[in-house]
Amino acid sequence: MPSPERGTILLGYDVESASDSTRGFLQGARQLHQKYDVPWTIYLTGQTLTARVEDVREVIADPLLTVGQHTYNHVLLKSIYMQPGDGQPVHGRSPNFFHQGGTLEQVREEIDSTQTLIEDLLQIECQGLTGPWGYYRGLVDRPDILQILADNSIQWIRTNARDYRDCQPTPFSEQPFFYTDQGFEDILELGVQGYQDDFYWDRFDDRQYGETYQDYLFAMLERVAAEDLVWNVCSHDHGTVDTETFFQTKGQWIEELIVQAMDLGIRFASPPQVYAEMKAAVRPSGGGHPLKEKQ
Repeated sequence: MPSPERGTILLGYDVESASDSTRGFLQGARQLHQKYDVPWTIYLTGQTLTARVEDVREVIADPLLTVGQHTYNHVLLKSIYMQPGDGQPVHGRSPNFFHQGGTLEQVREEIDSTQTLIEDLLQIECQGLTGPWGYYRGLVDRPDILQILADNSIQWIRTNARDYRDCQPTPFSEQPFFYTDQGFEDILELGVQGYQDDFYWDRFDDRQYGETYQDYLFAMLERVAAEDLVWNVCSHDHGTVDTETFFQTKGQWIEELIVQAMDLGIRFASPPQVYAEMKAAVRPSGGGHPLKEKQ
């Protein structure tokens, strides 16, 4: 008999390039996810949706697909200050890197306008968001931004995506939680555990698990299965100008991850599914809860 499912993987992609890579990525990802019957999520910038709306419409009917937003212009919800501590350049600067976040007014406009755009162009009520670049501890210190999300009916987010240095990887101890202590018990933080993509692994990983990104991924899969963890895996529509290129680059490691996860008995889920399960598991005392009651 097959082993019981243990651990949960969500596969989510930032669709932000507003280029031919958008079409190549979406077409390739749809083929890959349909091949294995695995759910997937795309987080659209409004700018990309405006420029490549037909590309998005070609895949939108896929029942495995969930749509979230990624602001309109990829404006950061919070400032980040990356301090790697290794003396090596990061994003072309050394030794540290600072990126200014948007004002509260900019953040509201970015989120409001993208919600409207998704509804108008795709006829979808968007309930999810990923924060550009991701942030240390997510939005635990920003109830003002959480209020903007609540005002826009956002229920699940992916913003807890950096370590204490504002770098990566995000520790796997950072598991999904509700923002109950901030007064937003209906907003679930899913986070991004590990690296946001292969290029961040290339910059920050110490190679303790091996010399390739796949080595790292397979080691983390073993941990997810052994400890029954949630892993929100991230990638981007970068450099995938057509479907063939997708399968030679991003698609290669995504497919290998899917196959290995299935072999380990790890299940795949969508953000709305995890949201519903965790909502049902919350006890009257409230607070954030690990995803244990899955079946």
